This record gives sequence, C-alpha cells and structure tokens, in this order.
Amino acid sequence: MKIFFFGGSFDPPHKAHKLIYKHCIHLCDKFLFIPAKQSPGKKKPYSNDNNRLSMLELLIDNKDLSKVSIDNFELNNNHQSFTIDTINYLKNRFTNSSIYMIIGYDQYKNFKKWKNYKEILNSVKIICFKRNSDSFNENFPASIVDFNYDISSTLVRQGLNRNNEESTKNLLNKKVYDYIIEKKIYRN
Repeated sequence: MKIFFFGGSFDPPHKAHKLIYKHCIHLCDKFLFIPAKQSPGKKKPYSNDNNRLSMLELLIDNKDLSKVSIDNFELNNNHQSFTIDTINYLKNRFTNSSIYMIIGYDQYKNFKKWKNYKEILNSVKIICFKRNSDSFNENFPASIVDFNYDISSTLVRQGLNRNNEESTKNLLNKKVYDYIIEKKIYRN
C-alpha cells in the first residue's frame, strides 16, 4: 500500500491544502492529514485543536472520504510534533506499506534542521510541492511537483485579523470560510 501523509498546523486549512490532496489522491491508496499539536520552531497554533480538526473535516469532499482522512496522532501528544515520531507511528500502523511525506518547499529548504532528518530520508519518500516563484536547489532526493498556488495560512489569518474578509474568501473553501466567520476565529 502507498500511504501519503501531509503534516502541518492547518491553521487554517486553505485551498492549496485541498489542491495538494486532490493532486495526490490518485497516486496513493490512503492520504492522511496529520495536524500538529505544535510544530518545532513555530508558535503555538492560533486556533484550538478542535477548530482545526473541524476545518480539516470541512475541507475534505465527502466523495474522497474512503481514501482521505485525518489522523490525530500528533494532536494526542502533549508536546512538539516531530516528524520522525509520526513516521515511526505510521510504519507500525501500516506495516509493509510505502510511506510518502508531502512537504512544501519552505520545509524542504530547512530539512537539515529537522530532528533525525537522515533517518527520515531513509524511512520515507518525499514529495515536495514547489511554488513557481521558488527557485529550486535540490538538497535531498524528492519528487518535485510544480505548484502555482501562492497561498499560506499566515496570509489568510492576517486578512481575517484585519477584517479584510473579501481578500481571504477566495483563499478558502466556502465551508471552511463560513466556519471561520461563524466561530469568529482569527480575530483579535
């Protein structure tokens, strides 16, 4: 079995996250979103775990639920989320499967700073989604996907925090956008 996993804060999940899973769904047997409790080197997520889970659930189309799901492994830990721990968990859960890790180019550039990065390289295949604006220098073996969507969760949060809802509406799926507005998330 081919297991693809995509980790991150998903704070909030946006259209690029959906396009990534849509690109991958036909290449794998199972696609897992794995939201982080707290990514090393990053601030604690702005939204709570339950809201981030609910938004991820809203991001996934019903017709894709047989292949795409959310795994709470990292959320169930009360510490920083290290990828090597998640990989070991997945290898135990999906024995005799090939594990593929989905990352963005920003993570790819910083990969040498990850805990046990050499062990990660020996444990999984990496698929890197690169924005067209990124200049690519290959540091590690990875399958590169040119991805022309320059959306970030930071950009979405900033727009919502400034009450600039119209600028962010196009960056989010309607269900996720409606949930954020209803719950008044990302407003200071």
